[in-house]
Amino acid sequence: MRRLRKLVLGLGALASLGLGCAAPEGAADPAMPLAAAPLASSSPPKVEAPQASPSPPASASPAASSPASPAVPVPPRRRYALAAIGDSLTDPRSHGGGYLDVLRERCPRSRFESFGVGGNMVNMMRRRLLRDVFGEVEGAPRSERPPWTHVLVFGGLGDVLSNLTAKRTAAAVQRDLTEMVRLSRERGAEVLVLTTHPWAGSGSYDGIRAAMARDINAWILEAGRTRAIDATFDTRPVLSCGDLERLCDTAAAPDRLHLSKGGQRILGEALHAAHFSDCE
Repeated sequence: MRRLRKLVLGLGALASLGLGCAAPEGAADPAMPLAAAPLASSSPPKVEAPQASPSPPASASPAASSPASPAVPVPPRRRYALAAIGDSLTDPRSHGGGYLDVLRERCPRSRFESFGVGGNMVNMMRRRLLRDVFGEVEGAPRSERPPWTHVLVFGGLGDVLSNLTAKRTAAAVQRDLTEMVRLSRERGAEVLVLTTHPWAGSGSYDGIRAAMARDINAWILEAGRTRAIDATFDTRPVLSCGDLERLCDTAAAPDRLHLSKGGQRILGEALHAAHFSDCE
């Protein structure tokens, strides 16, 4: 008994010293603190990207920074009402007036009317100007007068060719043209006078007549420069090919005195470019 009691007392002492059996596998060691469990996350931790330094503002292009360019003004268009008085070169019944057809094509809203009569000298044109062009007959009210903006005069060669039969001179042609300008201006129309055209090579050409034509043309052009005539047009440079007194082959009719259809068109195109390019 005594020996059993000693054995029990020995076992109790051992227990009090913590020398018992090892803890079962998987049991927590009471001497070691529990580590905190990591937080659950469905994605890897976000890494902040370094902030890019702000770029300087883009400089405005010169076109954007400069003020808008002012609009280029468009020249106003004009609606012409032109009466052309002349001889066979303007008379459609004598195969003339083709230059007016070109102006009608280029200026569809304007009016170009022929009052040409074949064989007319300038003094004949002057006498019929008020009656044929302006419609002034005895007793007609002024309000019925056609509202022409322009009168075109294309003549003088008939006078040159009548220097012997009708005693026509360059001075007489100048007086008649001056009167036609005055009468037209008084009625509100500007006057455009064309020089006589080249005609060397025709059967009627001679030195005396050629000198008379040159005198008429020089006076017309000078009157245009001094504004004694509103406007002038020299037909010779556009209808000749080197010799100002001789028609180009492409512009001449077989008699070398009248204009061919091609010559009429050349004249019309040149007139449009020089005086009527702003038409409508």
